[in-house]
This record gives sequence, C-alpha cells and structure tokens, in this order.
Amino acid sequence: MLNKVWNRKITGLPMMLVQVFIIVLGRLIDFFMTFLWRMNLGSSGKGTKLQRGVVIRNPGNITLSDYVSVGRYAEITTEFNDSKCKIGRLSQINKNVKLDYSGGLVVGENVVISESSTIYTHDHGADPKSVPDKTSLIIEDNVWIGGHAIIIEGVGRIGQGAMVAAGSVVTKEVPAGVIVGGIPAKTLGKRKI
Repeated sequence: MLNKVWNRKITGLPMMLVQVFIIVLGRLIDFFMTFLWRMNLGSSGKGTKLQRGVVIRNPGNITLSDYVSVGRYAEITTEFNDSKCKIGRLSQINKNVKLDYSGGLVVGENVVISESSTIYTHDHGADPKSVPDKTSLIIEDNVWIGGHAIIIEGVGRIGQGAMVAAGSVVTKEVPAGVIVGGIPAKTLGKRKI
C-alpha cells in the first residue's frame, strides 16, 4: 500500500504521512456516514456501505438490501415525497452516479452502475416548469451500466444480464442479455449470462 503514496525517498516521507492520514480519516468518515444513513433509510441490509458525500432525498423511501455499496458523491434523489427506490443485494452504485427515483426505481441484485452515470425516471417535456411525467424503471439482476451512460425517462426496463456501454444514451427498453451502446443506444450484440 505504501508504494501508492510514497516514492521511498526521504523527501517524500512528509507527503506519505499526509496521504496515510487522509486515507485513514476518509475511512473513518465513511464508516460514520454509513452508520448515520442506515439509521435514516427506510431499510438497509447487512454490509451496506455509503461513502462520504452521498446525497439522498427522502431517505425513508429507500430500501438497500445486503451488501449494497454507494460510492462517493452519488446522488439518489426524487422530486416527489411518495416515490420509492429499492436496490437489490450486492449491487454497486459508483462514484458520482445520479439516480432519480421520482417515477419509482427498482435495481435488481448484482447490478453495477459505473461512475458518473445518470438515470432519470421523470421528464418535464418541453416546459421545464411543468409538473413532471413519471415513469417507473426496473433494472433487472446482473446488469452492468458503463461509465457516463444516461438512461432517460420512459425506458421502463433494462433486462436481466444486459449491458449498457460507457457513454451511451438509452432511450428505450433493453432486452435481457443484450449489449447496447451509442447515442441513441442500439443493439451491439449479446452477452453471455
């Protein structure tokens, strides 16, 4: 581990000590934040981890199953007080992911949503001040959503074992076991599940 923060030269020692301190302090903050969030969520399973900087709106409406991991600065938000979000066991919501659960969001088991991806379940149409249209989204088990992908409102379902390539914009339902990519996302192939 020290090789990651120290060049093994005496001149690098002060920086190494600062880096080790920051790492230890960060882990303590993550542990404390997980403890606080778990007390506020509607339900959370064992082994759930929420890192520092996570933003959650209406936490009482969110269920996290066992061993769910939510990365730094992820946002799980809604525009409505009655919206629900459920994330299945062993799923991973990575750093800077934005999940909108205004229309209702169910994330299955063993799902990976990679860094800086965005998922919408509502849309304002042509008037940004209008009451939003809500559409629920179900992301089935074993789905992998690549980094910086965008899932827009109205998709409805991403099928079991599907994969969304990095940087894609998904505008319609993705069948089970299919790999999609591009803007808008199109079928690129099949995935062995």
